[in-house]
Amino acid sequence: MNRPSALFRWSVLVALMILADQGTKWLAGRFLFQRAVTAGPVGLVLTMNKGVAFGLFGGWQWVVPVNAVLGIGVCVAAIIALHRGDRGLAHGFFLVFAGFAGNFIDRVVAGQVTDFLWVRGWSVFNVADCLVTAGAILCGLALLFPNKWGFHA
Repeated sequence: MNRPSALFRWSVLVALMILADQGTKWLAGRFLFQRAVTAGPVGLVLTMNKGVAFGLFGGWQWVVPVNAVLGIGVCVAAIIALHRGDRGLAHGFFLVFAGFAGNFIDRVVAGQVTDFLWVRGWSVFNVADCLVTAGAILCGLALLFPNKWGFHA
């Protein structure tokens, strides 16, 4: 596999994932303002989160720069993993980076993150949070089971 073309493809995919995240947040802000749509144990509920995961560290000024450094680190790790041929790990890191970037944009532009997906007994989250979670799971699988999930080139 040509690594520069793989990096280009992932750059496009990451950009599309960020656009999907930002687009769904825009739609949520437009159509869920002062109303919720629920169907049993799931629903769409607009909330604003000033913190990081589950609202932790809300209002702390250091959250944005720390997130920026972590996001850059994850992106560098993804590129290194892709270059080494550890595609499973690279794919997971790229998903995590797309999620970081989507929520980082919210923090920089609005000072808070838009959350709107609700599951009873859980928290309210967004597409970026789903990307981070899926990426972390894929990274874990790639590290624990490299022969099956590592996708070595």
